[in-house]
Amino acid sequence: SNLAFNSSNGTLTASIFSGSGASLTNIPGIPSEADTSVSSTSATTVATIDKTAQRAAFIDVLITQGSAYQAGQYGLIHDGTTATIVEKFAMATGSMLGTFTATISGDNMLLQVNMGSSSSATVTVKSSTLTV
Repeated sequence: SNLAFNSSNGTLTASIFSGSGASLTNIPGIPSEADTSVSSTSATTVATIDKTAQRAAFIDVLITQGSAYQAGQYGLIHDGTTATIVEKFAMATGSMLGTFTATISGDNMLLQVNMGSSSSATVTVKSSTLTV
């Protein structure tokens, strides 16, 4: 059979797929997008990475604030205690809208945005991770 359901853990396994798969989300190893609404200049978490399972993350970011846009790519890595972030690039349709930092909180590595303005914005992230 090409389809198997495991009733003990609730997983459905398919060995053959058809269609684009465009609506599939949260597939291990395949990045999916997540949106966070931000209306503050305080540090706001936009991506959470399990530091016990993931050593590094590569995150694509898009900020939409009205008709202004900023996009960029960021690399994050941690040693269990300290998170390090490197901006690969960032670009905007006008002025830059926000800056990004990384920190450790409990068992997680967080990507946080500090917006330049508290006007309502959406931060879209797509994370790809590498295991510990």
